[in-house]
Amino acid sequence: MSNEKIYRGEACTTHKRSASHLPPTSIDGATEIPSALSIPCCTANSSEAETDSGESSQGPPVNRLLPLSQRVSALDYATRATDIALRIARATEHATVHTLLRDGADALGAESAVFVSFVRDSADVSACRFMLACEPEWCRQYLASGLIAHDLWLAYAAHHSEPILANALKVTEPAQQQAIDLATQNGFASAVLVPAHSGAGHSRISLLCLGSSIPGFFEEDGFGPFRVSARVLAMELHEWWLARIRRELLVKAHVTPSDLILLRHQCQGHSSKRIAAELHVSKSSINSRFQRINTKLGVANRRMAARLAVECGLILT
Repeated sequence: MSNEKIYRGEACTTHKRSASHLPPTSIDGATEIPSALSIPCCTANSSEAETDSGESSQGPPVNRLLPLSQRVSALDYATRATDIALRIARATEHATVHTLLRDGADALGAESAVFVSFVRDSADVSACRFMLACEPEWCRQYLASGLIAHDLWLAYAAHHSEPILANALKVTEPAQQQAIDLATQNGFASAVLVPAHSGAGHSRISLLCLGSSIPGFFEEDGFGPFRVSARVLAMELHEWWLARIRRELLVKAHVTPSDLILLRHQCQGHSSKRIAAELHVSKSSINSRFQRINTKLGVANRRMAARLAVECGLILT
């Protein structure tokens, strides 16, 4: 892939990749892989998230032979999930949250989990980041095949907030079915999609995918209590991720006060010509500065840059 580039600052998966066609990673184990549609996806080959001690659930191990209805009837079912969600809210390290994602999936009764955070821009999905608690081979094949551009599950999360059984979605193209088949082969024979949104007007969306290798597992009785607890977990993961992105913008992207001035103008719908006149510089200078801001923030255009700044609390509207 000739357009691959290194993205520093995120260890999103927990496996070591050896495939020669995948790019080398930065020292912190993160790589951004733009797809054919210029949709960057964050993956990693670092095992730091697995080896970091982090926090771990103290509850008893889940008996995976139990049906969902029996699991949710346990007296401590909701309490365990809520406790893990609260610890996510207090966590400061990515490795800790990764451990808690695994614990949360286990507490809910799921075998596998993928947490995805992405930006919705019109009909497209961009700036996608993953945290995995599932078979690493799924991620490698998913990215290598460019399936993110045809992911029916992400498309659902981009426009809906209600948790849903994955098999309730209607497949309309072969590539969508290919993505689902790949997930099925890697621990998601039965899957639940749990979107997390920050509110109206926000384009940063997250999706918690919870899976079982047992076909029909989540379609059994007990989905109601499962759905409620899964929603709590997804929302805490989403809020933690937003806070992390905000820190990255301020510290790693080096967003300056002059950058924020331009982004405020963009939020107000001002053209480059008008901004240039107010700041007493040339229009080309303004355009160049916006291009640098887009590069800093890892977005495709100034509209997305302004939206990201708003969502992360850097600009008040």
